[in-house]
Amino acid sequence: MNNFAYHPRDLARLLRRALSFSPVTVLTGPRQVGKSTLLREESPFREWPYFSLDDPEVLALLRHRPREILFAEKRLILDEVQRAPELLLYVKQAVDGDRSRRFVLSGSANLLLMKGVAESLAGRAVYLELGPFSLSEFLKRPSGLLALLEKDLLPEAPKPPFSLEEILFKGLTPPVAFLSSPEEARLWWRGYVATYLERDLRDLSQVADLADFHRFLEVLASRIASLLNISEAARDAGLSQPTASRYLNLLETSGLVYRLRPYYTSLAKRLAKRPKLYFFDSGLACALAGYTYPGEIPESFLGHLFENLVFQHLHAASVLLSGELYFFRKLGGREREVDFILRCGRHLYAFEVKLTSHPGPREAENLLVLKDQFPSPPKLYLVHAGDETGMLPGGIKLIPWHLL
Repeated sequence: MNNFAYHPRDLARLLRRALSFSPVTVLTGPRQVGKSTLLREESPFREWPYFSLDDPEVLALLRHRPREILFAEKRLILDEVQRAPELLLYVKQAVDGDRSRRFVLSGSANLLLMKGVAESLAGRAVYLELGPFSLSEFLKRPSGLLALLEKDLLPEAPKPPFSLEEILFKGLTPPVAFLSSPEEARLWWRGYVATYLERDLRDLSQVADLADFHRFLEVLASRIASLLNISEAARDAGLSQPTASRYLNLLETSGLVYRLRPYYTSLAKRLAKRPKLYFFDSGLACALAGYTYPGEIPESFLGHLFENLVFQHLHAASVLLSGELYFFRKLGGREREVDFILRCGRHLYAFEVKLTSHPGPREAENLLVLKDQFPSPPKLYLVHAGDETGMLPGGIKLIPWHLL
C-alpha cells in the first residue's frame, strides 16, 4: 500500500452536508486520527483558508488579532482550536453577524466536553467525531457495515493481506496502520502516549504526577471491553477514587477512552448502571498492556481487543447514521449480555462479538434471548473471527471481521 496516498474518510460526506445548514462544524477526535489530513484533502475544505494553532506563530497572531482575521474570511478552518478556546467567542460574534459564514473548528480534545465550549456555540454548531480508520477505509473499499445497516446487504470482498491478530495489535490509527512490523508499532504507540502525557494532557488540566496517570492508563487498558468499576481501578492504580474519576474524565475529554452505557427504556436506569470501557483504538490498549508482538497476546485478552475493534466500527457508524450505541445486560435469573445495541431512529440493531472461526447457535444464544425482550425485535448480527457469511437459526446474520 502507498503510505502517502490519501485514504478517503466516510465522515467527509457528513461534513459536507453540515455546510448546507450549520455556520459552525466542530470536528473532534484523538490526535493522529487524520482530522487535518481530511480537511486538507477533501473538497471543498482544501480550498479554504487554514490556520493551525499547533503553529506558535499562528497561535500568537490569532490571539493578538482575532477579530481582524476571523472576520476577514467567509470560509475558515481553525485546527487544534482547543489551544485557544477564547477564540470561540469571536467565532460566535462572526456567525451571529452573518449566518452565511462557515467555520470548521478541529481539535484533538472533545470540545463538547470542555467547560464553557458548548454554551458559547449553542445553536450554532454541529459536532462530528473522527476516529481511526475503519477496515474499509484502510483497504479503500466500500464499508460492509454501512451497507448492512443502510441496505441490509453484506458485500463480498477479498480477505485483507493481514491477520486479525496483527490488526488488533497494531491498531488502525492512520500513521501506525501502515507500519510493517510489531516493533515499529510498539515504538510508535510508546511515542504517542508520551506525546499525550507531556503535551495534550497539560493543555487540558494540571496532573500532579504523570507516572500515576500513566499507571492508571495501564490499569484501564487491562479492563477494556469490561464493566468499569472505578473504585477497583483506583485501588489497583494506587489512587484515590476522586483522583481516578478526574483522570478518567480527562481521558474521555481527549477522546482516548469511552464509557458505553447500558440500554434501558428508562434513561434513569441507563445512567445509574455501570458502563463498559473501550479505548479509541485496540492498538493503544495493546501497547499499554505491555504486549510486544501479536503472538504473545493470550486468547482471553485477544477477545477483549476484538470486541474493542468492533466497538470502533460501530461507534463510527453511530456518528455517520446519527445513532446511539449501547450494550445490553439482563439481570435476574441467568444473567445475559449482548455486546452492542445500535439505535438509529426507531430501528434497533444488536451485535454479538465472538472470537471464533466457526460460529454456531451456541455463540448466538444471548442474541436469541435479547430478541424476546423487545416488542419489535432488533435485527441480529454475530461478528466473528472467521470467514463465514450467511444466517444462523433465529434470523442472525454472520459478519466476518474483515467485512466490517
